[in-house]
Amino acid sequence: MTLLGIDKPTNTTQVKLPDEKDLSNCDRRREYLEILLCQKVQTGEDPALCEKVLKYLYFSLYQQNIHRIAVQREKDKSVFATVQQVFITSFAILGMFAFLAAASNKSVVRSPGVIPPAIERQAN
Repeated sequence: MTLLGIDKPTNTTQVKLPDEKDLSNCDRRREYLEILLCQKVQTGEDPALCEKVLKYLYFSLYQQNIHRIAVQREKDKSVFATVQQVFITSFAILGMFAFLAAASNKSVVRSPGVIPPAIERQAN
């Protein structure tokens, strides 16, 4: 099995290659690569590939965290905007009802065809 340019362990102090179940977890892969990096440094091999893979894993984890924070902020903004829009709409509707109620009351009182009885008696 070739993993990062290593065909097989050269001595007994090296870590045994994990099975596929162990590599399914990102943390375990990173831990395994850190161990491989240390082993390569101890044996004097070039650890450049391990370093690149570790940097990639750390950077991807960092990107995932940044993305999650950005998504959460956008959700918060969206919820706030929705609540704000609901309040604005409900107050606008209440204002329209109040205006229509006031306008209808004034039109009944000031209609030109209706003359109150007290004014009629004074006119006669």
